[in-house]
Amino acid sequence: MYNFVKENQELFIALASILNTKGANMSMECEYVDGNIKYSNLPVISGYMGPEGEGFYFRANSRCFGMSELEFAQSFPINIDGYTFRMVSFSDYEIEFDGDRSYPESVSFVIEKDGKNILS
Repeated sequence: MYNFVKENQELFIALASILNTKGANMSMECEYVDGNIKYSNLPVISGYMGPEGEGFYFRANSRCFGMSELEFAQSFPINIDGYTFRMVSFSDYEIEFDGDRSYPESVSFVIEKDGKNILS
C-alpha cells in the first residue's frame, strides 16, 4: 500500500489540490526548517481497511475539513490519470468519552483502475 503512495505521490497531491479548491482543509506533510514549520503540498496519507478493501484516508487539518459529508460525497468519484478515487466513508470529529482525546474528521477512499481496487 505505502509503495503505491511513494511511487505515485503526484496522484495524492492532485487529489488534495482538487479537494482543497472545493474547500477541504486537510492535514499536510510538514517539516521543521530553521526553526519554522514548512508545509508541503502532499497530504498526510493513512491506510484504510473496510468492506471495500484496502484504501487510504485524509484527516482534517483541525477538527473539521470545512466541507460537509454531503459536499465530499458530491465531489467523488474523482478521476486522475486513469485512476478513479471513490469515497467510501466519512468520519465526524469525535471526542472520547472521558475528553482525553479527540479525532479530526476524516474521509476514506479507494483507488480503482479499470473498475478494480488497485490494492486488492
